[in-house]
Amino acid sequence: MEETVKDVGEFGLIDRIAKDLIYRPELVVIGPGDDGAVYRVPAGYDQVISTDTMVEGIHFIKKTMRPSDVGYKLCASNFSDMAAMGADAIGFVISAALPEQLPVSWVESLYEGIRECCSSYRVNLLGGDVTGSPCGVILTGTVVGMVPKGRAVTRGGARFGDLVFATETLGDSAAGLSALLAGLSEEYPSLCKRHQRPRPQIKLGSALRAAGATSLNDVSDGLSSEINEIAKASHVEIELFREKIPISEEAGKLGARLSKDPLDWALTGGEDYELIGTISEEDLQKLDPLLPVSVIGRVTQEGTGIVYLTDRDGRKRLFAKGYDHFGDS
Repeated sequence: MEETVKDVGEFGLIDRIAKDLIYRPELVVIGPGDDGAVYRVPAGYDQVISTDTMVEGIHFIKKTMRPSDVGYKLCASNFSDMAAMGADAIGFVISAALPEQLPVSWVESLYEGIRECCSSYRVNLLGGDVTGSPCGVILTGTVVGMVPKGRAVTRGGARFGDLVFATETLGDSAAGLSALLAGLSEEYPSLCKRHQRPRPQIKLGSALRAAGATSLNDVSDGLSSEINEIAKASHVEIELFREKIPISEEAGKLGARLSKDPLDWALTGGEDYELIGTISEEDLQKLDPLLPVSVIGRVTQEGTGIVYLTDRDGRKRLFAKGYDHFGDS
């Protein structure tokens, strides 16, 4: 019979997973293992903090995510919040609520994914907490980061005349989930990877902040939701152009196969963890032209907090219809 969390106990489980945790030792004063970790940031930087939770049955199911994918994605979703502030992620703590009959091998695989993501982005694992759960796996990550003093980019800085941009392609994560649920993972591996192992755009976030981006947001709940957040926080009207929204060729092919408009995946699917935001046309020229940044719209006036989508049929209001944990989406 496979060894379970109950068999090894809390402290035995911690002993199994507490290894290879520090990737930027110069930022750690006291590492994991005490009542609290102590970290430092260099002079001239502000500290940034954010948290995100993943719940079994809502954010992941066994059919679509291996435990290592769950661990990787927990980190990536948190690190993406740092990217959306133009910040660098430097430290991470995890609170894990686990059923007592969960196999220890599942938890060890989970932490393989966590370590892989933290190692890739050089984020120190500073500790956390393990407790029991009567109703499935619940994982909460808290990330700390740093950004040059006074330079954090918020959702509320968009200005009249700014261009609206998006990084990479949108809708691939939701398309990947559709492929996994339809049993098409072998035919659409890159889409599935975008769902299971999203890429937090930390370097792009820093580059956009340095160039002068006036607002940033990461696409966790879908483009329609995130762009409305920017419009509302900035008190501006935004117009998006349907044909400019970057959709991958593979998402287009899967959409045709499943009779699904891939734009719907981009607008409402979420979990892409790409960046959207605004920047002046002049500052956009400061970016390396090889960076995967597309202009998808513009800020048309101040004072409304409304978003429109324009296509060949005209201009219509784009409402926030991304994933809502307490809504009908």
